[in-house]
Amino acid sequence: MTTGSTADLFPRLVAMQKQCGADGFAVLSARERTLLAVGNLDISMKSPGCEVLSEPLLKVQSDFLLKHLETSPRPLLYTDIPVAEPSPATLRPEVVDGRTDLLFPVNLGAMGNGFVSFFGVRSAIDNELLVDLHRKSLSIMRETLRLAFGVTPIADKLNEREIECLQLVGNGMKSEAIGEKLNLSVHTVNAYLGSATTKLDSVNRIQAIAKAIRLGIIA
Repeated sequence: MTTGSTADLFPRLVAMQKQCGADGFAVLSARERTLLAVGNLDISMKSPGCEVLSEPLLKVQSDFLLKHLETSPRPLLYTDIPVAEPSPATLRPEVVDGRTDLLFPVNLGAMGNGFVSFFGVRSAIDNELLVDLHRKSLSIMRETLRLAFGVTPIADKLNEREIECLQLVGNGMKSEAIGEKLNLSVHTVNAYLGSATTKLDSVNRIQAIAKAIRLGIIA
């Protein structure tokens, strides 16, 4: 699902917040450590009043969080509540004011990375909940970074005719047959297929179709 703005992400984050019974949430974007600048975590999105919940943890644990983001994909669970073992989360004994905080690391390589975090979690934390929330966190962070840097999904770059022609070629039809079906000239069909191939950064139609199938653009 493609998101038009960060406002569209809030209902999804609120639903996740309710799912784990949290008092608040924050999406944290990581700024990598370089020779000229120290690494840090910036709040990209947050629930109202979340600074009170997030700042104590970030102040104390920022260095550890950045290191964990580089070395492990496992969620972080700051809690003194017993959790089923083995757990997909890394348990941390340090708790802030005795509450439970849950942070999901997302590392998207060159696109960026960070955490989707929930503070003051009250729901029972089992493995099924952790896996489900982590999966949703990947989608949230990907959309957040896409919006921040103006990255447009490939599917959005293809127009309806290009996708339609790709689908029909994938179904085994020749350009002439596609033209008759869509009431287009063979030249126009080939133009649509050529532009789709270019947008998919492919060397030929076969590679373009394979990539479109892999990306879920065509069936």
